[in-house]
Order: sequence, then C-alpha cells, then structure tokens
Amino acid sequence: MRAGSGLTLSAKWAPPVSEGLQAKVDFDAWDSALTNLGGPIKVDLARSMAVAGGTVIRDEAKQYAPVKDGVLRDAIYLAYRGAYSNDKQVTYSISWNAKKAPHGHLIEFGHWQPFVTIKRSDGSWITTDARLKDPKWVPAHPFLRPALDGGAGPAFAAMVRRGRARLPELLAEYSR
Repeated sequence: MRAGSGLTLSAKWAPPVSEGLQAKVDFDAWDSALTNLGGPIKVDLARSMAVAGGTVIRDEAKQYAPVKDGVLRDAIYLAYRGAYSNDKQVTYSISWNAKKAPHGHLIEFGHWQPFVTIKRSDGSWITTDARLKDPKWVPAHPFLRPALDGGAGPAFAAMVRRGRARLPELLAEYSR
C-alpha cells in the first residue's frame, strides 16, 4: 500500500482500487426510485450525497488520527475521483496528503522500525543510520478503518438527509 492511500467511498459499484480501502454503499432502493430522473440531475444528487457521507467519515478519521503536531490530522481530505466516476456511479476518496504527512501509512498499518531513533531536546525525533540489533514492531494506530466502522451509520444518515434536501433544489433548478 502506498503512502497517501486511503479510503474510497463509492455509490453502487467500485472498481478495484489497489491503493486503498473501499466502502460500498448500496443505493439500489434510491436508484430504482430515481430511474426517471435525467443523467445530470442523478449525478448531481449522487455527488451531493457522497460528499455529505464522505465528510462525516473524513471528520471521524481526523478525530482518530493521533495528534502530536497535527500534521497527519490536517492532511486528511475528501476528494472526487473522476477517473472512477461516470453517470452511473460517483467515487470519492478519503485519504491523506502524502507530501504533508508521508508517515500516514506507517500510522494506519504499523511498521517495522529497523533503525535507532533519538528524541531531541525540542521533543522531535530523528532516525539515525544505525540499525537496531532486532528490528522493533511499531503497532498500528489506525484512523481510517475505525472512521469507517464508526462513521458508516452516521454517514449513511447524512447522505439520506442531503439527498432529501438536495433533490427538490435540483428538480427546481433543472425545471427552468
């Protein structure tokens, strides 16, 4: 798994995404109820709903992210994935900016520490070139996975609320 990989939320079907976790939300009931809507209104509604749900899970992930200096927490984002979206599905990813927080994958999944680390007087850590005699396992402190576990129900509720609020707006907008 690459640094900066994250959680992918997709309404309906999601293609394999090797660099992240996936959460699939079944909208068959909504889809069948909205089959008479045109393509653009359906996509706009799905995007609004996906952002509402993704925002809940993104905010949960930020709460679970360890906060020493806040770099990882502040690097977590929600982004539209146009390459995996079309008129039948929209896909958003919740991930972290790997340039701002290149250590995110180490925190989420744990890692082996093969080198000696030293804590400086200012509280920061540096990694030396000296190898440990026995590499040390640093356990995971996941933030994306528990966010999905704890946020799935509230995210779904937020998506339904947003859909109920946004549909009349879209119907009025597209009827002009």
